[in-house]
Amino acid sequence: MKRPTGLGWQRLRPFGGIGLILVAFVALGWAYGLVIPPFENLDEIEHFGVVRYVADTGRLPVHGTPDAEVYAYRQEASQPPLYYLLSAGLVRLLGLRADDALRFLRFNPYVACGSSALPFDYNRAILYHDPEGEAYPWQGTLLMLHLLRAWSTLLQVATVVGVYAIARFVFPHRPGLPALAAAIVAFNPQFLQVASGVNNDNLVTPLATWGLYLLLRARQEGLTARRAVLIGLVIGLAGLSKLSGWLLLPLFGVVVLALARRRTPSTSGRRSSLVVPSALVVLTALLLSGWWFWRNWQLYRSPTALEPMLALVGRRASPIFPLLETGLVFRSFWGQVACAFYPAPFYAFFALLMGAAVVGLVGCWRERVAVTRQSVPLLVLWGLLVLVGWIRWDMITPAPGGRLLFPALGGVAPLLAWGLHRLWRGLARLGPPLLAGVALVTLVAILRPIYAPPPRYPAAEAPAIPHPLEATFGSAIRLLGYEARVDDGRHRLNLTLYWQTAEHLSEDYGLAIQMVSIRPGDTTLLLNANTWPGRGNYPTSAWEPGLVIVDRYRLPLAWAAHPTQAWRLQVVFYERETGRRLPVQVDGRPVGDALGLETVRVAGRPPDCPDSMALTPAPLFGEAVALTHGAVEPSDGGLTVLLCWQSRRPLADDYTVFVHVHDGQGDLVGTGDGPPMAGAFPTSLWQPGDVVRDEHPVVLPAGVDPAQIRVTVGLYKLMGGERLPVQVGAEHRPDGEVEVWTGQ
Repeated sequence: MKRPTGLGWQRLRPFGGIGLILVAFVALGWAYGLVIPPFENLDEIEHFGVVRYVADTGRLPVHGTPDAEVYAYRQEASQPPLYYLLSAGLVRLLGLRADDALRFLRFNPYVACGSSALPFDYNRAILYHDPEGEAYPWQGTLLMLHLLRAWSTLLQVATVVGVYAIARFVFPHRPGLPALAAAIVAFNPQFLQVASGVNNDNLVTPLATWGLYLLLRARQEGLTARRAVLIGLVIGLAGLSKLSGWLLLPLFGVVVLALARRRTPSTSGRRSSLVVPSALVVLTALLLSGWWFWRNWQLYRSPTALEPMLALVGRRASPIFPLLETGLVFRSFWGQVACAFYPAPFYAFFALLMGAAVVGLVGCWRERVAVTRQSVPLLVLWGLLVLVGWIRWDMITPAPGGRLLFPALGGVAPLLAWGLHRLWRGLARLGPPLLAGVALVTLVAILRPIYAPPPRYPAAEAPAIPHPLEATFGSAIRLLGYEARVDDGRHRLNLTLYWQTAEHLSEDYGLAIQMVSIRPGDTTLLLNANTWPGRGNYPTSAWEPGLVIVDRYRLPLAWAAHPTQAWRLQVVFYERETGRRLPVQVDGRPVGDALGLETVRVAGRPPDCPDSMALTPAPLFGEAVALTHGAVEPSDGGLTVLLCWQSRRPLADDYTVFVHVHDGQGDLVGTGDGPPMAGAFPTSLWQPGDVVRDEHPVVLPAGVDPAQIRVTVGLYKLMGGERLPVQVGAEHRPDGEVEVWTGQ
């Protein structure tokens, strides 16, 4: 069979090595777009608003008009327009409309943007989401959004191919390296996330990548008029996509200087002139985009339209040294959502990847292949140009997002692949599937939990409920049961709530999960988590009647602010606007406006029990509780008895502490009986090793000399008065009473 000639077989064959990478990239990109809910991708609300405005009106948006509210495009109105023009053209070609777009822009009042104290998957959705209302088949706004997301992923295919082409051109002697470079880009979870959303980065990045490829070819093969026009076209189009695309122009200047320093014989044997092709590059780029600068000057007296953008996003109060934000940039380069970073092990993998690449790059300059030695400096310079451009922007306005460095991928990824390939050539074969696996795990184990609604089951198929009950909030919200466990090792509450409603709810009620001190009269809260159900992903107005909702939480506890004690776990539903709590009924009986689930022990900070208070030997009550410390401090009208108890074995019952004060004649002149910690920590919840600091105030009658008193303590059951026997050293005291202080 005769092979095709010309542009077909010979030129496409080198790219056959990334076929599987491209298929996996497109599949993962579309999967990311399906998992991330509508308008939760980075700046997607605003970018979609610009596309919608252009599609509806046939014009470019302008700052400061009423349309800014209708289309919610905010600062993106002054972005270079090419991505929006192409996307709007596709929308109009397919006859799509998004007249119902604003109904999808209901903001989550409990969103926890920037909070590192909460789990990464807790309340990170910016908007209201209805899983059934957003499901396939899509119509209107959702159809347009998912089409634009798929289109954006396809645009970034050009970036992956471009990186492959650059790596193959610069490192022709290292088979397998180009595919590794392409995989580093294609399976970067943050790159996949950007590629799965509506964002103008999805056009500037491929154009910048191919602009770098053309400049590398020009540096090696010379600058012809035809190549100059092509380079000018790509630079102009990149600049019309995003201002960072114009960084290709100074890189082109460096290429011209490099060409001018070497002799390039033409067909007539004379040195080729660089003036005409250089002018063609600049003129072509300006002819493509000059109108955009003129329009901005006419509208805003700002050729780049940065001034009106900065008026919306805000300037820094004072410039900072951007390298102080290196950690933020590194993490957001590899993976983050709008309101949260990923768990630390995720970043450890990519830190190891980059560290290995840097180690492998040591000594790489010894490579003697001509193409490599000429081209690598351009790769480095391109990365530095993009970095400097980002630093300048970050010094003006807070912009630590690593995706702003994506135009540099054409230079950075081949260098990383070079280092990894040099360190271990086996990575050329193992690297792409490993990176693809990491991207898939990120999707399934990190992204999906952030946005997934809670599991819902038909009543007949619902899982068994560990602690069933029948509680109703208001008239329609039922709590069928719960499961609660305090994880002292991780200082968090693991809670599962089983909800159900019999009717559609029109209100989005707030849910408060609280842990309240059980000490009478004490309203201290150890935990007060306010959210929509489903960790913010399943508001009550989206609930389907009849389904059992399994609502799971992992909530951090402020353990260090309190000693070990008991707390009452309770849940509350309330109206967000008024704060009014829904009344609660249990088994048909009203129980107030908060439902107490159970009392739980939470390990906290160690109490202060000074050595000066130590009792030697420590009395042991019922072989279960040791009284390790005791002291008396004077107070107004009497004294305060300070005790420290240490649990040795569990107690099945709750005991009360008796404190008896006797005068010099042995008469009882004061008592300070009460439960440990004034009721905040019942003895039935004590666990071996718990240390409890306990204070008991005692009022003394007038005339009692504190220097002549004697204080004894013990433990007894409030019902019946049965005391715990006590042993002091080898002495057994069946009366259960020990002396902790004497004034004599």
